[in-house]
Amino acid sequence: MAYRFAFATWSGLPEGSPDDLGMGRELTERGHVVLPAVWDDPGVDWGSFDVVVIRSTWDYNRRRPAFLDWVHRCARASRLWNPETTVVWNSHKSYLADLGAAGVRVIPTEPGRPGESLEELCRRRGWRSVVVKPMVGAAAEGAHFVDEDHRADFEPTYAARLREGEQMVQPFIEGVLAPGERSLVHIDGEFTHAFSKGAALPVDRRESEGYRIVEAGPEERALAERALASVRPTPLYARVDVVAGPGGEPLLMELELLEPYLHLQGSALARDRFARALLSKAGA
Repeated sequence: MAYRFAFATWSGLPEGSPDDLGMGRELTERGHVVLPAVWDDPGVDWGSFDVVVIRSTWDYNRRRPAFLDWVHRCARASRLWNPETTVVWNSHKSYLADLGAAGVRVIPTEPGRPGESLEELCRRRGWRSVVVKPMVGAAAEGAHFVDEDHRADFEPTYAARLREGEQMVQPFIEGVLAPGERSLVHIDGEFTHAFSKGAALPVDRRESEGYRIVEAGPEERALAERALASVRPTPLYARVDVVAGPGGEPLLMELELLEPYLHLQGSALARDRFARALLSKAGA
């Protein structure tokens, strides 16, 4: 039986990302139909697909209420992966607090509080240089590094950002610069590969240039598995971003379950497992 799959993307990338195109070929070569579809295109009949896969919806953070409305409608019309409840939870960085409460080693995170200055927050937590990010954000969009000597200068910007939307503050982790962030990819609950990208390279998930396959260490694997153990149902895809903490121990930066770049081009195993998992979900 031939199945129809939609790979949801955004209007800035209507044909999908290079990663999406490679994954689509895995399915079309097996006799199935794969079409890119822009998530907010009113002309798309989502119910005509056996499975809708959220892949490169890279503007969701700018329009989260509209995006989540689409997620709810799409989940009623078709099989949506990752599923509705997972997407809603993962689209707001408060999920980091949930993971921390479950015993996952995450980078310490404080929500910004109106009425509390950045200086007061840093003194309360004993932090020096910090990173300020939106609570709803993708890649490094809206992230701002603030070193200890310039916190006072950043206060007006910080107050304005709190008025505009929810913010989070994290201590700056030197491991982001060296050895750098590492991403562990899991497909249908199983680890497939890990990759890294130098911190000095442009943060752009639409290109694979600069990414390289790396070996994931046992502590990194264990951290990723513990994080994913908190997620039900088992995600179709997951990217666990880790960084070396002050003592060399891995810390979780992000658990990406919504629209992560997966560097599928670097792993034939991941592409095959992704295809098999999707076919299983289409026939469920």
